[in-house]
Amino acid sequence: MRRLRADLPAAGAVPAVAACASGALVAVAWSGPRTAQWPFAAGVDDLLRWQSAQSTATIVGQVLAVVVAALFLAVAGRARRLPWILAVVAIVLLAFTKVAIPESASLSVLIALHGVKSVAAGVLLGLALHGVHRSRLGWFALATGLLGGTALAVASTRATTDGFVALRIDSSSVFGEPAWWLVGAAVAAAVAAATLPGPDLRRTETVPDVPDAPNRDLLRLVLYAVLVAVVCRVGVDVVGAGEYSLAYAIAALVVALVVIDRVAARWDAPDARTVVATVLATTAAVASWNTLARTSSSVTVLLAVGLVGLVVGALVAWLLPVGRLTSWIAAAALAAAPATAGLLDVEPAPAVALGVVGVALPVLLVGVAGSPGSHHPDRPPAFPHAPHHTVRPLALALPGFALLLSTAAPLPAENIDAELVDPGGLFVSQGEITRGLDFAQYDDVDALASVDPTPTYLLLGVSVVAVLRLVTLYRRG
Repeated sequence: MRRLRADLPAAGAVPAVAACASGALVAVAWSGPRTAQWPFAAGVDDLLRWQSAQSTATIVGQVLAVVVAALFLAVAGRARRLPWILAVVAIVLLAFTKVAIPESASLSVLIALHGVKSVAAGVLLGLALHGVHRSRLGWFALATGLLGGTALAVASTRATTDGFVALRIDSSSVFGEPAWWLVGAAVAAAVAAATLPGPDLRRTETVPDVPDAPNRDLLRLVLYAVLVAVVCRVGVDVVGAGEYSLAYAIAALVVALVVIDRVAARWDAPDARTVVATVLATTAAVASWNTLARTSSSVTVLLAVGLVGLVVGALVAWLLPVGRLTSWIAAAALAAAPATAGLLDVEPAPAVALGVVGVALPVLLVGVAGSPGSHHPDRPPAFPHAPHHTVRPLALALPGFALLLSTAAPLPAENIDAELVDPGGLFVSQGEITRGLDFAQYDDVDALASVDPTPTYLLLGVSVVAVLRLVTLYRRG
């Protein structure tokens, strides 16, 4: 505990809390799954328009996160209070979309508000990242806040056999707007970070007169973020246009992974690991979403296990000397646990999987990504010259990749076994089975249904590719 108190100065803890709350709010704003289900009367063209607007707005917001972080590094690298002051404005703008929806909102109004919310979330993430870009604690807090927000979103969502449905009609997201308590916590933490005294930068900077990153590197960062965003956005359309095609889904994922890998290769090995580790963490988050969406476990239990796992993971990453073995254990758990839980189809497994992901993510970000802060004062850093704060905006946002993953590996569908239901063949299609079958006569309905494992195998495949790429980057580093 003495070491914990020594490593957590109060001046750095307040911005870290603000970053965590902001990250959770951003994740909730971006976590609306892409779906054709909506509680208003709309034609096919209108629903396609809504799907396209959802995808575009989310990816634009993620690109803005990179742009804002790069802009602040270029023109206001030493600003401490300004990012948090502007973050309060971004949170207020994001909350505006929660109260501005009229009682009978048209599709155009909902699309516009969704765009405002996605853009505000992107600006908020970029500001929060700059507010803690010199802090190892802040980096963990922001990363775990993003995953915690995803846990909040998925635990508040329930699925049907046809896909996600909106819980409320007065929302620009599929599952509803961020809760007021989360908005209030983010505002309060950002105000505290802007007003309370901060850490003495003169004592924390190794070379005070050296800028954070050359402007050419920041420009390269923005251009690469736009490239990834365009590839993922096109991939979403390729996979989502018309009837789902597994071949198109695999092709889109392969192209996106190749582009992301080539982009990551433009940095040194430690920075490249940061980007590839984010691919692994994103895949695990999507697998957790797909697994948890079909569970009937208590929402309270899911939230408790997931959020406690996040806290424990942050403490483990902060206190333990994270080395190569610990890093690979964390990577293996992160890659395998959520998808394995989905394949096992055991009811307690989703909660355990979410907890494992919560514990593994911070350790992964320290060890596998090779952060220069992943050492203790009595040991030299593993990569003393690696400017990880340059690539972190791309690693946290990775524009569009989560959306492409959730489109290519959607929520696994449940199919009713027609032979078990009616050996005589009275029903001729899945649609007729689900509409015409009286399930009350069956003692074990679950025995009649099977879950398509294809999306889970796709996510496992992406995880394996990411882990193998991390091995090669270790050798290169």
